[in-house]
Amino acid sequence: MSRPSQPERAMPTFLWHGHGPQGTPATGQIQAENAELARALLRRQGVRITRLQRLWWAPSNAIRARELPPMTRQLAALLRAGVPLVPALQMVSRSASTRALKELMGTVRSNVESGMALHAALALHPEHFSGLYISMVSAGEAAGILDTMMERLAATLEKNDALRSRVRSALMYPCAVIVVALAVLVLIMLYVVPVFEDVFKAFGSDLPWPTQWVLNLSQLIGQSGWAVLPALLLLPWLWQHWQRNPAWQRRADRWLLGLPLVGGLLRSAVVARWTQTLSALLAAGVPLAEALGSAGQACNHAVYVRLTEHLQRRVSQGGSLSEAMAHTGRFPDMIVQLCATGEETSALESLLARAGVLMENELDDRINGLSSLLEPLIIVVLGGLIGGILVAMYLPIFRLGQVF
Repeated sequence: MSRPSQPERAMPTFLWHGHGPQGTPATGQIQAENAELARALLRRQGVRITRLQRLWWAPSNAIRARELPPMTRQLAALLRAGVPLVPALQMVSRSASTRALKELMGTVRSNVESGMALHAALALHPEHFSGLYISMVSAGEAAGILDTMMERLAATLEKNDALRSRVRSALMYPCAVIVVALAVLVLIMLYVVPVFEDVFKAFGSDLPWPTQWVLNLSQLIGQSGWAVLPALLLLPWLWQHWQRNPAWQRRADRWLLGLPLVGGLLRSAVVARWTQTLSALLAAGVPLAEALGSAGQACNHAVYVRLTEHLQRRVSQGGSLSEAMAHTGRFPDMIVQLCATGEETSALESLLARAGVLMENELDDRINGLSSLLEPLIIVVLGGLIGGILVAMYLPIFRLGQVF
């Protein structure tokens, strides 16, 4: 049974009412380019639509990524204990940590109760459940080991969330320090430098060029400061627009990968998440070509999503995964060699899991190195900026002292 792919940009939301494969009434929401495509996607899931309505304003139902692993592990524990699927989904819905998650799982339970397969009910919500999630659930249902597959899925989601947390933690401290330092510099330019400017006017002599440059910068900030607040208010909108535009995402992600320090850190994190996801899917029995599509979505990086689509085409045409990976130039040689060995020995999933561990270790080393390097670098740069401003402000006073 096919499923809709995860959208790269925001799409209209449609509220639908209909009947599931067993004829039981069902309802839910789906995102699609238009009403015709929404009807087609629902028909593929075995839903007979009686009413389809576009929601021009949909209430926010944001579910954070870290909420899914605990819910998945709870569902796996209930299934392992012998609880039937529908009651297990109901228990998960009742104990959900947020209202949005409770409503989502309630809708999934209703659809499963109406006769849908679990993976088909999840596929109706691609904005919350990734291709990785749906593929592993589908494989577990087909093999009759849904409880085991849900446990593997929860472990994979937890690993991916841990990798994202490491990268965020590594970048949060320097970003916070830089923001605070820039705020201090702006305050100095707005309130301290003008005081010196009034003093310098009484001298009646030409100012040194560093002092004049700082004064001009202070006047520019003071005169154009009214435009800064609207720009800051537009940042959230620009951020959302950037996330919805695949071309902008690819351009920004490619630029970040090229940065001297951050680029290597991001590559290690993305490749680690990619290898772990692909290993989990292959261990679940998902074919390689299909698993690559879900692994590309799970890595959540525009450049590697596109690379994975290229790998998927090469593998579907009978090519070798390791050769295609080497051709892209975006994967470390160690990962390519492990994949080549895995293809030769028919142990690709185990060697990919090993590659994920090695990339995690490399990520930890890069984070430690970046932290130890950035702290003194930030201190030197900020100290140089503030010290340069102070020296520029005192240069006319030093000259005045030499005259007298």
